[in-house]
Amino acid sequence: MTAYRLLEWQAGGRYADVPVPEPAADEILVRVRAVGLCHSDILLQDSPPGAWPFDPGFTLGHETAGHVAARGAQVTNLAEGDPVLLSCVHSCGRCERCLRGQENYCALSLRFTTRGVGLDGGLAEYVTAPAREAVPLRALDPADAAVLADAGATAYHAVRTCAAVLHPGTAALVIGAGGLGGFAVQHLRALTRATVIAVDTAAHRLEHAGRIGAHHTLLSGEPGPGRTPSSAPDGDTDDTTADRIRALTPGCAAVLDFVGTDDTLALAVGVAAPVGRIVICGAAGGQVPVGWGRLPGGCQLSVSYGHTLADLRDVVTLAEQDALHIATERFPFAQVGEAYRRLREGTLTSRAVITM
Repeated sequence: MTAYRLLEWQAGGRYADVPVPEPAADEILVRVRAVGLCHSDILLQDSPPGAWPFDPGFTLGHETAGHVAARGAQVTNLAEGDPVLLSCVHSCGRCERCLRGQENYCALSLRFTTRGVGLDGGLAEYVTAPAREAVPLRALDPADAAVLADAGATAYHAVRTCAAVLHPGTAALVIGAGGLGGFAVQHLRALTRATVIAVDTAAHRLEHAGRIGAHHTLLSGEPGPGRTPSSAPDGDTDDTTADRIRALTPGCAAVLDFVGTDDTLALAVGVAAPVGRIVICGAAGGQVPVGWGRLPGGCQLSVSYGHTLADLRDVVTLAEQDALHIATERFPFAQVGEAYRRLREGTLTSRAVITM
């Protein structure tokens, strides 16, 4: 079969012929229907040797949906032909954290190794996965479901970690309103009664965030061409993004940073409320000083990674109840390189999905 693989660091992906994999006793073989693309794929491809605990080559694609083509001898809960969504989190299923429902913090997960990241992923005709990491789809098209495997469920997990402090009348800030941030806006509206503020550097992403539930949208950075105080979102005329946020709320009870640069982390700390939560989801590698007097009193800062299987099932249920807006831009398998180019340039209007 043909697969789109990372064969060497900093050289991008390319098509290659590989054997069709065979499922182990506890695995299923999935005929791939759709694969979502993610900014972490770009980060992976651009990484220098030694940055990850594995080496090329492997097939890319960690947001995968399709149909069961075959199953191992021990698999009884799925049948051939069943539509499934594969979790982007790979775990052992046996350690204490897995048994407590914290699969995203299993030792395997914390090595950042999963299908499409170190292991063969979904950008091929077939992929194998443990049956327990597959969520059945009842009323959801696999081509729509694919992006839930990471973007939808990872954002849901991040929102769940701070929902307890988002009482009615509080404010939640979403930094980065792209794929994950857009889902976070929707999850915040579904799970809380907080006022949702979205910040981004791209006007089209903010327009989308406003359509799917953000109460306020703020364009970050210096005013660009054609953007005057009278045309700024929500009458935004203050000098800095932090000032504009403080004009809306004295402090954000929760800040979810889906970017993770030095600047976005500094913004998060600067606008967080006492006894609030700062949740870092962005993998840009930024740093912020933390210590006595550097965070608002009682404020907690955490790093959120991936999602649990329960999170993924919840998100699939929300989508099948038409409680989530899933926006995708679809590309055929022959145009994976073009889709990654558009993703890198930031010219996509929604989440990129490769259809097989």
